[in-house]
This record gives sequence, C-alpha cells and structure tokens, in this order.
Amino acid sequence: MRITITCRHCELEPALRTHVEDKVAHLARYFDRVDEAHVVFQIEGHRSIADITVHASRAVISSEQSADDLRSAFDRSIDKVERQIRRYKERVRHHKGVETTASVAEASGGVSLDDLGIVPESLASRAMTAAEAFSELEELRAAFLVFMNSETDKVNVIYRRDDGDYGLVEPEK
Repeated sequence: MRITITCRHCELEPALRTHVEDKVAHLARYFDRVDEAHVVFQIEGHRSIADITVHASRAVISSEQSADDLRSAFDRSIDKVERQIRRYKERVRHHKGVETTASVAEASGGVSLDDLGIVPESLASRAMTAAEAFSELEELRAAFLVFMNSETDKVNVIYRRDDGDYGLVEPEK
C-alpha cells in the first residue's frame, strides 16, 4: 500500500508520521485490496484538519475531521474511515456469489425467469373495479397492483405516484 502524507500550513512531527503510517497500514486487515491512502493535514486558524482518502478496489473512501490538534483530528478521521471500510466489506461479502443478469444470460445461452431471480406472482384472483383495486392497494400498502377490471374485462394497473396521487394504467381499446 502506498501512503502519501501532505501538510499544509504546518510541520509534521516524526512521531505523528509514524502514528499515521501504522494506523493507515492497519486498514489492510479490514480489506486486503487497499491500494493507496492519502492523508492531508492542514491548519486553519485554531482548527486542525485531517483529510484521509483511501483507494481500495472499486471504492474510494474518505473522511475529513477537525479537532484542536492534528493527532486528534487524524484519529477521528481514521475511525470514520475504518467504519466505512467495514460497511463496504459487509456489502461486498453479502453480494459475493450473486451472478449478474448478463452473466447468467450469457452462460445459459438464453434467459429464463429462474436464472434472473424473477419470482412470478399471480394476478388478483377475482375481477374488481378500479375503486375496489384502490382499496386493496391501500390495504396491502404496495407500490402497485395489477388487477382484472370487471368493467372492461381487461388487465389494469393501479399505482402510487411519487407526488402522492394514484395512477391507473388501462390498455387502449
């Protein structure tokens, strides 16, 4: 891992440099593919600011924290980066082994619903009016409901719009 330390308007003490290098190198235990880390220290008035940017595989994780002294600002910032790396690692771990739709389709030579992870659901068992469908949608607290309209004998969709209103999709006659 390559560690770069930059100071703006301040001097970096050797003890702090060693502390920074140890803590940043310690990030590799959470995620083995941490490629590069860049630490920027700067002093603005009475504030000391530490900005850490870590480049891991397919992720850029950063944190900027301020405190009364550079060491405290760095410790706050590295703690935040560690939390972000742990969360990222959990997301990666839970999605490991899940194949993408494109890779499944390519491998099988075609696409089936089972391969795509699409679970078929049945249509409402009875025909209903738009008002009844609206009541059912409210009861189910779903985003949409597909139903057979008893007035037109056609499949309709009632859905909740982003603005809070409801929409009804009816096929053209």
